[in-house]
Amino acid sequence: MNPAFSVVFLTTLIGVGQGLFLALYTGQAYSFFDLLPDQDSRSFYAIGSLISLAFLVAGLVASFFHLGHPERAWRAAAMWRTSWLSREVIVLPAFMGTVFLYAVAHWFDLHAPLIELPGSHHVEATLILGAISTVLCFALFISTGMIYACLRFLQEWHTPLTVFNFILLGGASGFLLASVFAAFTAPQLTAFYAGWTIILTVLALVSRVA
Repeated sequence: MNPAFSVVFLTTLIGVGQGLFLALYTGQAYSFFDLLPDQDSRSFYAIGSLISLAFLVAGLVASFFHLGHPERAWRAAAMWRTSWLSREVIVLPAFMGTVFLYAVAHWFDLHAPLIELPGSHHVEATLILGAISTVLCFALFISTGMIYACLRFLQEWHTPLTVFNFILLGGASGFLLASVFAAFTAPQLTAFYAGWTIILTVLALVSRVA
């Protein structure tokens, strides 16, 4: 299979954006359970989310370069019942929207407790927005992966491992970027993200070889 460069760019850029968001929310989840120190909402989570969003937007822009009729792109969502491409077209902007709201909530320090849990843990808006974004993120990974996994005439792609490859490679790329971002904004998290980058990269290598 020899995909157009625009397809390579869009899947890579969007995958990095997805992986970076997952890295950020993983860090927040660890902090929620007191496994990692809390980080500044604005300089770490908000800025990090905006970087993630920038990669997603860049991937979306790249997608228009392999459309024969970009003005008809909106029609791609019409076949969502049967087409994984249509599902991707729907999930991507939904995911981008929730990532934007996640960034805004952190930027304005919207940390008022919404749900109180035992042990002095409070669920706030950013945690809920992050959870919704995480679900959409994996839905996007699955939709993108299935576009290629359902191609029966390409035996190398026609396998559930294709979906896992997208998830693991995107996650590894995003956590690597998170490691670099943390080195500048939250050095105490660099080792955490670097460790997960190594784990995801090894798993991605095993999955890709398989």
